[in-house]
Formats: sequence, structure tokens, C-alpha cells
Amino acid sequence: MREFQLTVRNQPGSFARVAAALADVGVGIEVAAGMGRRGEGLIRLVADDPEKARQVLRSLGVSFEEKDVLVVDVGTSPRELADVLDRLAAADVNVESVYAAVGRNKLVLAVDKIELARQTLAHSP
Repeated sequence: MREFQLTVRNQPGSFARVAAALADVGVGIEVAAGMGRRGEGLIRLVADDPEKARQVLRSLGVSFEEKDVLVVDVGTSPRELADVLDRLAAADVNVESVYAAVGRNKLVLAVDKIELARQTLAHSP
């Protein structure tokens, strides 16, 4: 999957404008996380149509970067997140961001070595 990392002004309506523009062309936001800091808002999102999302973001003049991310199924055990992170650390994969898809038991992981992370997590512990 592709993650878009956006930088917007940290003010009311900034994310709403992006979400509405994506929705207007039929692009769904699968997962999103955000935080404000020093007048800027950082939004990370996974859209169901990366090509259309890219076009919308460019048309809005929104500054963004994109990268491949992993979406990992996890159970409901309190230990699941720690196990995933332990396995990646043991393989020397650095997690750059992690956020959850609420109600879906999935984690979105941006990592520095995506292929190694895929291989590491493909094998049972």
C-alpha cells in the first residue's frame, strides 16, 4: 500500500478540505493519522486509489511525500504490537511510523527496509 504524508497548516478545516477533495472524486481514506506541531499539521493517510489521491493532492497544492507501507493483521492480544515490533527490531528494521486502523485489527507500518520487513513478518514467530 502507499502512504501519503501531507504537511498542511494546523488550523480548522485543513484536513477537512483534503478529505472532501478526495471524496469528491471517489477516493476513500482507508486509514489516517495526524498531529499538529508549531503551526503545521502532519497527516499520514492510506487511500484506496493512490493515483487519484496523488492527482488531488497536487491539484490542491498540498505538500506531500509518499512511500510504500506495510499493513499488518494483528489480533486482539495485548502482546501483538510488541511481538511485531520485536521481530522487526531483531531484523534491524527501523519503524518510522506506526498507526492502527481502528476496528480492523490492522497496523500501518512505515519502515526503512520494507522488503526485509515483509520477509521478516511473512514468517511465523
